[in-house]
Amino acid sequence: MKVALAWIRERQKTDPNIAHVLQCLDGLLWGSGGGGAAPRASDIKGRSPKYRARVAFMRLHAAEVPPARLLAVHLGMAACIEDDREAHRVPEFRIVQTAKALHRLASGSHWRWEMPLPDGTTAPAELHVYPRSSGRVLRFIGEELDEICRMVTERDQEAIRQLKREKHGPHPSQMPGWKPTWQRKLIAARGY
Repeated sequence: MKVALAWIRERQKTDPNIAHVLQCLDGLLWGSGGGGAAPRASDIKGRSPKYRARVAFMRLHAAEVPPARLLAVHLGMAACIEDDREAHRVPEFRIVQTAKALHRLASGSHWRWEMPLPDGTTAPAELHVYPRSSGRVLRFIGEELDEICRMVTERDQEAIRQLKREKHGPHPSQMPGWKPTWQRKLIAARGY
């Protein structure tokens, strides 16, 4: 994702496709919140998946996550999945994994207060509530992002893979002598 973010920042002023995608992502973030505060995580239980997906984008907007970061998550996840020999190649896998990464950027409600103790002093107390990161909500988040980012991702993911290999080396599944997970488990079970 760091390689993808550097790639985007380097080209956002000269590449009209990247600039357009970033404007669309900015519109998605601004349009989701309407300027208001996102509901607390405990208040969205039982709401529709579409509403909870919109709240996730509201939280990203409130946390001031830049549109370039959203595109970098989408582009980096696609390149990473393509690089991993064991990753699923169905589009839904990429969509859901991308949504999980976005969901972690700005989810949850957090409270801090001073708790009175019996001896008359106080101690800091915290409560953290996170919305569930699964199900149709992730599909709505991922599909929305995929619709906006797909053009740039399909065009640039191979370049991101190459840059990542140059900077960090190949994915472990691309190394000589690599064995798939099922084969490693079989070898471990048989003891040789």
